[in-house]
Amino acid sequence: MDLAGYNVIFGLVMFFLATLMVICCMGNCETEEEEERNQREALEQRAARALTAHEALAARRAVELQLKQAAGPPVHAQLPYFPYAEAQGWESEMLCAICLDPLRQGQLCSELPACRHAFHRDCLGAWVKSKGSCPLCRETIVVLGSDDVAVAHDMV
Repeated sequence: MDLAGYNVIFGLVMFFLATLMVICCMGNCETEEEEERNQREALEQRAARALTAHEALAARRAVELQLKQAAGPPVHAQLPYFPYAEAQGWESEMLCAICLDPLRQGQLCSELPACRHAFHRDCLGAWVKSKGSCPLCRETIVVLGSDDVAVAHDMV
């Protein structure tokens, strides 16, 4: 083969390689665009899920508020209360287990019906808003109506 034949073959090989490089670059560009599109879609899906979670939380709070309003007066408002009177001959002072201050003569106190533990009325009211059990023994706080009978849940 002469020099002209080699030049033609060399030219065809170079043309083929250049075409192959252009095709690869175009394929790579599409891959980058596709990757960007996938990232954008994933971001949109995460944003939608976050919005859905936020909406679900807002709906749950609205339902809880409606339930509280429909349930009537709060539990702490239904608990019996009385002015504290120190017992004669009692040497140790009674402490409110919530605030750790002593119960003083004439202070309003509340007694839990099931376990009979006593606390300052305001302290117990604040406690009951966040927890549904006695601060000392963890007995569930149940407010008794006029027809209810106090029965401990662990009695045999």
